[in-house]
Amino acid sequence: MKAVILAGGVGTRMRPLTYVIPKPLLPIGGKPLLEHTIRYLKEYGIKEVVVCVAYLKNYIKDYFKDGESLGVEICYAEADMPLGTAGQLKTAEKYVSGTFLAMNGDIVSSLSIHNLIEFHEKMGGLGTIALKTFEIKVPYGHIRLDSNSRITKFEEKPKVSFSANAGIYVFEPKIFKYILPNRVVSLETDVFPNLIDKGEQLNGYYEDAYWADVGTITDFERVDKELLSQHYTKV
Repeated sequence: MKAVILAGGVGTRMRPLTYVIPKPLLPIGGKPLLEHTIRYLKEYGIKEVVVCVAYLKNYIKDYFKDGESLGVEICYAEADMPLGTAGQLKTAEKYVSGTFLAMNGDIVSSLSIHNLIEFHEKMGGLGTIALKTFEIKVPYGHIRLDSNSRITKFEEKPKVSFSANAGIYVFEPKIFKYILPNRVVSLETDVFPNLIDKGEQLNGYYEDAYWADVGTITDFERVDKELLSQHYTKV
């Protein structure tokens, strides 16, 4: 199975670091972020990787080249400008012919790729989205009203749990039919809601695994420390 890595974003929240270095090349735990992702995929036997690039793309291509140094085969789906998560994914269409894995290029995880793929094959459908569970504490009292505006429940600063998109997917090639080419399109705000509206089957897969989004400088510093101290275990 091939993997598509979305690595074309500008990394706005990581500025000023990303003014001169694309986020996939920022060092996390002593290695570029994208190298962690490629090695992670290789551990699960995925050795054919399509990297979707745009912003400062030549830096990424010059660093990883054809992937031989990492024991994988890398090809590059190129765009002249960042196209959003779905727009970047669309650029990989010509390199993909069957079921494929896709993931954001700015996350670190120990989620079992084998389990995710097995779950998708069992469930069927157009795609499976890996999930991460969060629990947040609401800083205010939660009030529930009935139809007559009478308070039926008062709960001070409750904790709320919810499932979020972890940015790791298994897709069928049919997903490309829902993405217009050469457009800025988002998987999260455009494609997924449209798929659900059209009645396409999307599955959600959850397992208790390490997961981190390297989206801000604060996240970058935290994940760097965690990887250097190995405060996570791969499944």
